[in-house]
Amino acid sequence: MKKIFIGVALLCAAGCMKRMTRFRGDFKDCAASNDGAIVCRGQPAAQVECFRPRSNSCRAMAVRYADGERVWIFQPMGFDPDDPEASSEEESPVILQPEMARDASLIWYHRSNGYQGVWETYDPLTGVFGEVDARGLMRLRQYEEGPVSLVPGK
Repeated sequence: MKKIFIGVALLCAAGCMKRMTRFRGDFKDCAASNDGAIVCRGQPAAQVECFRPRSNSCRAMAVRYADGERVWIFQPMGFDPDDPEASSEEESPVILQPEMARDASLIWYHRSNGYQGVWETYDPLTGVFGEVDARGLMRLRQYEEGPVSLVPGK
């Protein structure tokens, strides 16, 4: 009975994860560069796109995989992905301080309209979104050589 309960609990947990893309087994030995490129085993694997960047924010953000699939990490209302420059500004939220681990294993950011102290995460390998608190963010930023900023020019 205990094994059945654990199995059901694991199935429910797996079904509750917000997955935006398929698992990408080719994401091994990856590195992130300052321009948002993800290179795995010497081959381009993905590009993080920051739309309408400002000093430390992006109006919208997506990951474009080498196979052409684009996954939107953040896309506010009124944003036109086909014509990002024509999108209305309005007082819509943006993402602040988007960063990526040097091994491209995780992207994290804070929404301007999000809860204080809560950072959202995206795993480019699995396509799963998550959250991390301020303590977890400190650990992420201390990992290896520090994170890569995803705002162009930073």
